[in-house]
Amino acid sequence: MRVATISIYKQATYQLGRLTSDLNEANEVVSTNLKISSASDDPSGMKQVVTINSDLAALEQYQVNVDQAQNVLTTAETALDTMADQLSEMKLLCSALSNASASYQERSNAAESMSVYLDGLLDLANTDAYGGYVFGGDDNRTTPFTYDDDDNPTRVTYNGSSDPVNISTSRNTTISLDCCGSDLFYEDEIIVDATNNKIVFTEDPGTGDDNIITIEATITSGTYSKEELAAVVEDTLKEASDERGYGIAYEVEYDEATNAFSIGTDGSNETPMSVTFEAIQTETVRISNLETDGENFEDVEINIVNKTALTEYTPVPEGTKPLTFTYTGDGTWDVSNDPGYGLPSEIDASVNSIEIDVNDDGATDIVVNLNGSPEVGDTVSFEILEGYENASILPDLGFESETVIFETVTSDFPVFGKFSVPPGLSVFQDQNDRIDFTETLLDGGGTSVQLTAVIEAGTYSDPDSYAEAVEDALESASAENGNRVNYSVVYDEATDSFTLSENTKTGRQLESFDLLFSSGTNADASTAADDLGFNADKDVSSAPQKGKEATWSIWDTIFDLKEALENDDVDGIQRAMSRLDNHYESLTSSISTVGRIYGSTTTTEATISNSDLTLTTQRSTVRDADIVEAIMDLKSAQTVYQAALSSTSSVMGLSLVDYMS
Repeated sequence: MRVATISIYKQATYQLGRLTSDLNEANEVVSTNLKISSASDDPSGMKQVVTINSDLAALEQYQVNVDQAQNVLTTAETALDTMADQLSEMKLLCSALSNASASYQERSNAAESMSVYLDGLLDLANTDAYGGYVFGGDDNRTTPFTYDDDDNPTRVTYNGSSDPVNISTSRNTTISLDCCGSDLFYEDEIIVDATNNKIVFTEDPGTGDDNIITIEATITSGTYSKEELAAVVEDTLKEASDERGYGIAYEVEYDEATNAFSIGTDGSNETPMSVTFEAIQTETVRISNLETDGENFEDVEINIVNKTALTEYTPVPEGTKPLTFTYTGDGTWDVSNDPGYGLPSEIDASVNSIEIDVNDDGATDIVVNLNGSPEVGDTVSFEILEGYENASILPDLGFESETVIFETVTSDFPVFGKFSVPPGLSVFQDQNDRIDFTETLLDGGGTSVQLTAVIEAGTYSDPDSYAEAVEDALESASAENGNRVNYSVVYDEATDSFTLSENTKTGRQLESFDLLFSSGTNADASTAADDLGFNADKDVSSAPQKGKEATWSIWDTIFDLKEALENDDVDGIQRAMSRLDNHYESLTSSISTVGRIYGSTTTTEATISNSDLTLTTQRSTVRDADIVEAIMDLKSAQTVYQAALSSTSSVMGLSLVDYMS
């Protein structure tokens, strides 16, 4: 059988092409060190390589995230550490300025430095890193802290978010940077101690000055959250009223939504009651401008034994006529300057102290502890100044005014004259028969939209029958609105007045009850205000008194400290010291938290590195070639190719003549 030349040619060409392709592939494996360069090389293997490459790219992004987190945390830690140092400086300053040796001028000068501290702390709180503000939460493009007035600031506003920045470190893991300024610089807890543990209030049943009771209650010292503080103040008020007052059931609440406290009662007291809370300031005396020139006693302490005896104060201005003692030896001190106290010219004293009887009653009023031995010619001088003590808890509850008043809804003026002339009080339709009011239920139900009670027209011969008609009108309006509150309208003969309140024994309890005598829709025409003894030009509310937002921030403390320094208020300075202690502890705790989070990022970084190594090894196993084997395959392909060329050359050289006989 003979084979056609064309067939031999085609077969040889095909084989050479295949061998050339094998040679090229072997050569590419050696040159790239990759056994899989495209899906055609190994579809299953290429799928694994693509998956591994995707995982490696994700790991690279996670590492970028960790680097960013570490940068932010390092910056935050540095800023917080600097802030803590500044708080320490202020604490030391307060300690020195609350001492008797500090003068008014020194405190005044220190007040000016508070602005510098405020600016410095504000700058640190607005620290940025990676193009965003570190303490702004997840809204880190907005300046987190700003003054209300750049020229004359009185408060600092937080503009950031309360949600922290979360950074992904794996498909299912995130790290919370926990650097929200709303958490770091605003306290959730407050220290109650001798500087802020008082609450002074009066209970007035409206039956004359002889029945007004003033009560001073002391709150148990401790550290409280806002909810806990509301509870302990409420308990303190109730106990104090039970023991020394009228047994009023007070209610003190904290509203997390508004960050504000409120003070009220449960409305259960049977008699009308007006309660006034006072941010009381108790007059007292203090020692100022203490100076000594003795080398052996630098830590002089002055103890006022009897404040009531110190009724004569150093003349104004301070520093002009201090009380001065000069040591003459043998335990005797000359009164070398007496600004009007009438002291003897010499005072006998022990070696280490001076005992001063200011009012000459034979008892010691002031003790000067020298804490050292004086030498002849050494002097001690100081001033006795008028001052005050203020340990009220009200400012911490957001009540900045001097008084907080709430009272039962009671007539403003006597009403019996309305009924004294027969046949009595006449109520006419659309003339004096309307009471506009709002009611808000204590459980949050109901509505505070305006309701209108319509008193039945007719003539009422006595206050009690009129009170019953008003009560029915209020209850009807409430029922129509769906609240169904039972009211109690009572005429008190002793005070000649009406009291309007909810009946807590039989009805749903109200959070507030407001009579809209001036703002209601019937204020100008048909209100019953005058008949009930109320001033028609003002609304009346039984709602609890609400304080301003209780922020308890570093900024509030420094503003208060500045004010105390300006006013030469030693008690205010000591109060600020207590708060600064709390802020300092919070900042140091936050620094520890930041350090802990940074530590977790280093662990994450190690995990990312290990995962990267594992994936890279897997990819190499699937994709990379064995170089020795690849070279051997290349040489084998070259040998086969050369042999194929040689044999093809021989075959292709034959012609038809070679087969002829």
